[in-house]
Amino acid sequence: MVRPADMLVVDIALVNLRFDGRRLVRRDRAQPAFVLAGLPAQHVVEEVPLNLNAVTAPMKAVTADSTRLAFAVPDSIDGLDLSLDALLDWARLVPMTVPVGPQSPDTPGSTVFQGLPRSVIEFPTRLLITYDAPVDWVGRPRPQQLDGRVALWHARLHGERDGDVQLRAFATATGRGALPGGAPVAGATLEDLVTLTSRVELPGGPGGPLEVHSAPLHAEQFLVTPLGTSAHLHGAWEPLSQPAIDRYTLVGRRAPSLVAYDHITGLGRDQYVRVVNHGRLCTGHEALDVTETRRVFVARPDDGIVAYLQQEEYIVVKQPEVEYGASTGFPHAGREMPFRTLRITDRVTPLIRPPTTKPDAFWVVLRDSLKDFEFTLIGTDSEGRKVSFTMPLVFVADGTPNEQARLTELYDKNREPKLGDRLQRPMNGQVMAMAQPPAGAPGSTSHAVGTLTFGLGPKGGTPVVGQPCVHEAAVRVPAVEQFTPNGGDLNVVFNDTYLRQTMEGHPAGAYLDLQKPLSLTFGAEQAGGLSSPNSAVKTITSRAGVVPDVFATDASGAVVGAKDIDTIRNAFGGAQLLGIDLGKYLKSLVKDNFDTLRQLGDDQIAAILNDAKGQLPAPVLRIRDLADGQGKELRYVWKPPLDPPKTPDNKPDPNALIDVSKASLILDARTVRSKDAVDKATVDGKLTHFAMNFFGMARVEFEELKFSTGPGKKPDVTASGVELKFSNELEFLNSLRTALPADVFGSGAFLDIQPSGIRVGYKLALPAIPLGVFMLSNLALSAEVAIPFDNKPVSFRFSVSEQKHPFNVTVSLFGGGGYFSMLVDTSGVKAVEGALEFGGSAALDLGVASGGVSVMAGIHFLFADGDVTLGGYLRCNGFLTVLGIVTVSVEFYLELSYEKHDGQSVVRGRGTLTVSVRIAFFSKSVKLELERSFSGAPGDPTFAQCISKDHDWREYCAAFAA
Repeated sequence: MVRPADMLVVDIALVNLRFDGRRLVRRDRAQPAFVLAGLPAQHVVEEVPLNLNAVTAPMKAVTADSTRLAFAVPDSIDGLDLSLDALLDWARLVPMTVPVGPQSPDTPGSTVFQGLPRSVIEFPTRLLITYDAPVDWVGRPRPQQLDGRVALWHARLHGERDGDVQLRAFATATGRGALPGGAPVAGATLEDLVTLTSRVELPGGPGGPLEVHSAPLHAEQFLVTPLGTSAHLHGAWEPLSQPAIDRYTLVGRRAPSLVAYDHITGLGRDQYVRVVNHGRLCTGHEALDVTETRRVFVARPDDGIVAYLQQEEYIVVKQPEVEYGASTGFPHAGREMPFRTLRITDRVTPLIRPPTTKPDAFWVVLRDSLKDFEFTLIGTDSEGRKVSFTMPLVFVADGTPNEQARLTELYDKNREPKLGDRLQRPMNGQVMAMAQPPAGAPGSTSHAVGTLTFGLGPKGGTPVVGQPCVHEAAVRVPAVEQFTPNGGDLNVVFNDTYLRQTMEGHPAGAYLDLQKPLSLTFGAEQAGGLSSPNSAVKTITSRAGVVPDVFATDASGAVVGAKDIDTIRNAFGGAQLLGIDLGKYLKSLVKDNFDTLRQLGDDQIAAILNDAKGQLPAPVLRIRDLADGQGKELRYVWKPPLDPPKTPDNKPDPNALIDVSKASLILDARTVRSKDAVDKATVDGKLTHFAMNFFGMARVEFEELKFSTGPGKKPDVTASGVELKFSNELEFLNSLRTALPADVFGSGAFLDIQPSGIRVGYKLALPAIPLGVFMLSNLALSAEVAIPFDNKPVSFRFSVSEQKHPFNVTVSLFGGGGYFSMLVDTSGVKAVEGALEFGGSAALDLGVASGGVSVMAGIHFLFADGDVTLGGYLRCNGFLTVLGIVTVSVEFYLELSYEKHDGQSVVRGRGTLTVSVRIAFFSKSVKLELERSFSGAPGDPTFAQCISKDHDWREYCAAFAA
């Protein structure tokens, strides 16, 4: 039926009605009768341009299918007039609705369900709705005129509750083409409207079928017209709980995310559409993704005023603050998240770029600048401090398909080039607690933080919404800064034992690890002069400060003992004790050694240092506030267990340079920093009950060696109980001591303590010893041990006389002399020098003639810094005088030397013969000289060069055969 006056277009169909010549009556009185009205499409969905300024072509549009309204003729009506007015008078008829439950038409494409025609309205496009409560259609069958104008035909849907109409979406239209881009209601939104209004139960599962929380759509206005529907629709639903979402996943259905829907149309054209999807930000804050579509009027030069749809999307933070802790699902009870709460101060974001699909997980990016929107967050740490920072966040809609896989993509550095900048957030030096401090030790886990690198879920694991974790951080560690030039922020991660076993599961209360162990290098003036206890610290603890990583753990992260001795010694690479590698003398640790690290207050440290058996197995670096609150005290203290080096058969090495079998080493350095004064640093070092062995020749025993420095005073070094003993080849010196006074070493003994080091030893000058024709004179013995404080090696020097004062030996007409000295240190022999001269002389006087002859020979040897010099000489001379008139003298000198320098060898020989004759007043002298030198190869010949394979090798092997 077409009525141009009011533009009515309607198809009328009758079911079980016939015309009896006067009225329409039932064919079969036992069966129901229906009047079916078909109306044109009631909605048009239009393309939404992303940028109105870039629109150059008409917008695409898709119309809905026709609407079919079904009315039952009540039994109270005997018949209907066969007129358009009577057939359009729907107020007397009963509207038919689609039954509740999973329904499909009896014939595909029809509106017949369970054998009866039903009212099916396609509004908006692709959504099939029906009545959810009794309704009435109110309209005037005839055209309405006013002031010469005819009103457009329309029928209003009216509900029983003050006109409020309840509608239910029971299906979506399928098998048609795609909707235009940016369609306000499409895809997942259509599906969610069906799920949330159809009152369909989920299939069976644990506990049986689950009723879906359903609420109908409410229409403040719903008018059907030949040009489309004018409607004001509204829907609101509570967000699904996590168990309900899990139930959807269990039965293989997508959980709905839609929580609000508003739709205003005029004559089938959208005026305002608001779609609100529920979800959470990756931090766990409940949030809403709001998409609003409005019709706006734009003036165009060619087309005049055009009404386009414009879409805006933004995020609304519904839950400003979220708490984290042991009961919030973290794998490590929330220890991986140092903030107890996170509060977002932004309630609504600026306009954002819409995601490609919905529902989805996506980074919140601004629409205009295409930059991340950085939410402002205020974190509260475990001590109640507030820390403010900004961070981009991911919005995750409820029901996001394959949520875990999607999050993994978003947090994949290969897929997300900006991920590093998104996750690493500047903290600008704000102080915060990285872990819950132990009772009675507030501030012991607090640091000035440069950056925090966040992740979602455990590091290396699957991202989990609501589990923001700190994977890495850059923090200031004041205790370390005072002992290393590498100041500033240090990169740290959470200690594995802390995460998996709590802080109480670690002997020292560890909570952070440096990503790279930091080498602490001490100057001698810092370390008390006795040692340079360099070490590589890694573990930051609440009880013992910063310590090396010497703790061995099992698969669960529990500390079960110490790492192997090689690893421990490597941790102290470069540490020096009296110029010797301290790592060789560290004792292997066991779990019981760590008990002293559990509680380290000042009283406990003092007790350990005063106890002869007390030990601090790892150097402790710590910082604390002064009692008056006017400054801080930095402290380094260490009392390691020492152990002599072992031979391969695990016995004490008799050749070890230092005997520490009974030794105890203490190092305690403090720096006090006050607000109005300069730093006051004090260092106390002590090494007791130790001895030094030098290649089995000398042994120096110390009862105690102490070093102390303080502000405004010179270093104070004291040594007590020092004794020097000799053995093996030098044991005869101990016998000489019996002739010395009993005080220390006798009158020649000395102990010289200077800020630069200690020198201990004695010098013994023996008196001339005549024995018949034998005479020994100018003989002096000396031995000296030098212990420097500047990291130079400890050295030992022994000498017999000196080059400037050699000893002399005379036996009758024969005589000679010489000297010898040797210098060794911890690295080996440094210098050996010696010389020996011998010979004889005789004279004869017969009156008329006299003469004499002498022969002298000598040898000199010098080894220093790897260079060798060896030389020898022979000198012969004689003279004869006759009557004082004629004198003849002859001198012969022969010298041979060998030098080796930088691998080059040189042999030099020189000879001189001088003959002199004097007669009365005439004299004549003749001198003959000869000198030759020979250069050797750059190196000594190899064994292979000296032994031939065919002949010499067999003889060589036979010489050693049994």
